[in-house]
Amino acid sequence: MKLNVDAHLWCLGTYAERYVPGGYFDEMNVDQQLDVMSKIKGLTGLFTFYPIAPLPNDPDKLVKKIGNYGLKVSNMAVECWGDRKWKHGSFCTNDEKIRKEAVKIFKEAIDFGKAVNAGSVLLWPAHDGYDYVFQVDYVESWKYMVETVREIGEYAKDMKIAIEAKLKDPRQKQYIGDTGKAMAFVNEVGLKNVGCALDIGHALVASEGIAESVALLDYWGKLYQIHINENYKDADPDMIFGTVNFWEILEFYYHLNKTSYEGWCAIDIISPRDDRVKSLTLGVKLMWKFQEMALKLLKHEKEIDKNLKGYRFADNMDMIADLIL
Repeated sequence: MKLNVDAHLWCLGTYAERYVPGGYFDEMNVDQQLDVMSKIKGLTGLFTFYPIAPLPNDPDKLVKKIGNYGLKVSNMAVECWGDRKWKHGSFCTNDEKIRKEAVKIFKEAIDFGKAVNAGSVLLWPAHDGYDYVFQVDYVESWKYMVETVREIGEYAKDMKIAIEAKLKDPRQKQYIGDTGKAMAFVNEVGLKNVGCALDIGHALVASEGIAESVALLDYWGKLYQIHINENYKDADPDMIFGTVNFWEILEFYYHLNKTSYEGWCAIDIISPRDDRVKSLTLGVKLMWKFQEMALKLLKHEKEIDKNLKGYRFADNMDMIADLIL
């Protein structure tokens, strides 16, 4: 495993939301945001969105611009949730026109992603779900999702498409709510280039064991992206990774380091009530601090794994506590 750390411009945004529509901060321009990122030790990638604004929409100009700040494009996400037209889902809706529009924008994003050498393209089915009983046709919706995503994946089999699971929000129940549902979906799509994005915050809300999820996704060969944030397991406020669920994150890092993953770990946080620059800097620092701790544990990998085989939790925690604390 090779740890590569990236972040997106929203980490330095205004954090406008329904309670504070005007945002918690004044807006930074793109050059200010990139300048901040360029000065954060250990941050080397920019997670970009398509449509690409406010960044340059010419691939060569984009690569050159962020390259001037010592950054490179990591992965891309397609924005297919911010317009009311997507309210019944971008992929599951029975409105064929909307589904075709989603396919069209993804094909454009894939072409752009190839031009800027993005590692993968994120597909988050934000509105693909439901809120009430007797509201949707579950099987029909699932079939439309499979059909639509399969068409996207077949467009360019040399580009990875990463499906991001989330239990709820913006819908009360989303069709792809956890890693298990994501894998069921990916298996039905049936394409080698369609896999999963593991968002740690989303996995925590879904009561997943995050170490288990990363280990299994790697075992299945479907770990395409990792998004780094956390929470108290009741909502997804995109808190700074490493500040709440210490032991689960440490175990996640231990198992992550045993995978073959060489993609990016994307910082996906907001910090509306603290200094956003310091918060992003802290987020990067903590990622590398947890990596240091995981590497300490890996020096004792044989003993730790022997205890795992013997179900000796107390022996492992006693040793790990002495190594870390």
